[in-house]
Amino acid sequence: MFKFERVIELDIEKAFLKVSQKLRDAGFVVLSYVDIREIVKNKFGEDFPGYYILDVCKPAAARELISSNHDYGLFLPCKVTLETSGNGKTLVKMLLVSELAEKYLNEDPSRPRAYESELIGALNTL
Repeated sequence: MFKFERVIELDIEKAFLKVSQKLRDAGFVVLSYVDIREIVKNKFGEDFPGYYILDVCKPAAARELISSNHDYGLFLPCKVTLETSGNGKTLVKMLLVSELAEKYLNEDPSRPRAYESELIGALNTL
């Protein structure tokens, strides 16, 4: 499995705020985000369901992983997406860096998995 996912009982705007806060509380930094709905509306004049892409980093994790193998930088920061799931719900997904590291870098997945567990723990408090 290359991703973690769960549905939360919040509309996408409330979910975006709540997820951002929970990640900060857990020591993660939201470096940037992309609001796909806004981009599609501005670029094409079309409506699009709510969809955010967040670039999330835990500085200690980035330092540790990239120091051990510079190619980790290709997988970081971690991606978290939020998408409208209907009925006021939001689907939260996260790419599992450990799976990529094991498959493409031939790295032991236990180090990135430890940080993923922290991130998943934060997302599971929603």
